[in-house]
Amino acid sequence: MVEISVIIPVYRGSRLLPELLGTLLNQKMDPGLYEIIVIIDEPTEYSLNLLKKYEKKVRFVVNKKRLGKANVLNHAVKRSSGNILLFLDSDITLPDDRDYLKKIIDEMEDADILDIKKEVIRNSFLSRITYYEYVGFNIGSWFVSKFAGKCPAVNGSAFAVKKKVLTSLKGFRKVIAEDLDLAVRAFLENYRFKYTKQINVYNSVHSNWKNWLTQRKRWSIGAALWFKEWYKDLLKICAKQPQIFLPGLFFLFPSIVLVLLYFFMPNLLMYKFFSLIFLLLAVKLNFMFPVLWLSTISIDFIKSLLSSVLSFLSFLIVFFVLSKKLDFRFKLHEFLVYYFFYSLLGLFVMIAALISVFFFDRKAARVISDWKI
Repeated sequence: MVEISVIIPVYRGSRLLPELLGTLLNQKMDPGLYEIIVIIDEPTEYSLNLLKKYEKKVRFVVNKKRLGKANVLNHAVKRSSGNILLFLDSDITLPDDRDYLKKIIDEMEDADILDIKKEVIRNSFLSRITYYEYVGFNIGSWFVSKFAGKCPAVNGSAFAVKKKVLTSLKGFRKVIAEDLDLAVRAFLENYRFKYTKQINVYNSVHSNWKNWLTQRKRWSIGAALWFKEWYKDLLKICAKQPQIFLPGLFFLFPSIVLVLLYFFMPNLLMYKFFSLIFLLLAVKLNFMFPVLWLSTISIDFIKSLLSSVLSFLSFLIVFFVLSKKLDFRFKLHEFLVYYFFYSLLGLFVMIAALISVFFFDRKAARVISDWKI
């Protein structure tokens, strides 16, 4: 009897797929207790050669045309036999652990959905900075699941779900962010969500900014579409337990605090006092206008600097402590770049996506026009 089915969707091809399959096929578990299903849209010649190499040990499903991720996942689920479904993206690698699938099964004993620790492969400057974004994803998932017992979001690159749960939710819906959509529906049905740091995957990310930005626009549009559909439920969730879900949001976008502090931090009392004095003098003496202007700029600079330092120090402490708890590495100079540049850029892209989705549907549609759902 098959206990766990591993489902790997592939679009065209993946250079990391052979290593992934090699690890999965090297498990100590009896081969009759697990199965591997690889479903490929528009296969390349490289993918077809892999099929020939592994077809005796792996079940391949090949689609000449692109059917879309949600479609192929649902198709694979129908073909699966396991009680537990493990979904893995084809651009990840696994640790050299022959008990990997056994650990998944053990972790699923008290969970309906299992979020697996994601760690970025640090092979470029951009990947070393992106690493901290994934640390934030992991912290958010761990924090919310620990204190709420469930979570409305999951990173779809690696997660497990019980087949009966997925069946009750009627599978994946044809949306851009199919992983987020599944998680929020499971959350509303009160299914148990669990994050584990005992099992991990290694994510391969883009090493140049152009590809990163293209991918990030798509991700942000997908998340914005998800939020547009579910925002009423999400706001209700947050209102019931803000002490849990608001920190979870800040872990994803730590620069939110930086922006809020800058715009809503009360002006310094001294600034108000001097502004009033300079304004009164300016009525009588025109030459005081430049002084008034310079004083305003100086205090704005101090306010901005103060808010930046305060927010950075607070998140530095929180990220350092929690990253160590979840066994992530932490380097101060990398986190500095992540916080003041990378996270802020990601937040702006997300805000632009929300504006596009809520107010300019056509513009959002152009960004994701080559996505097949």
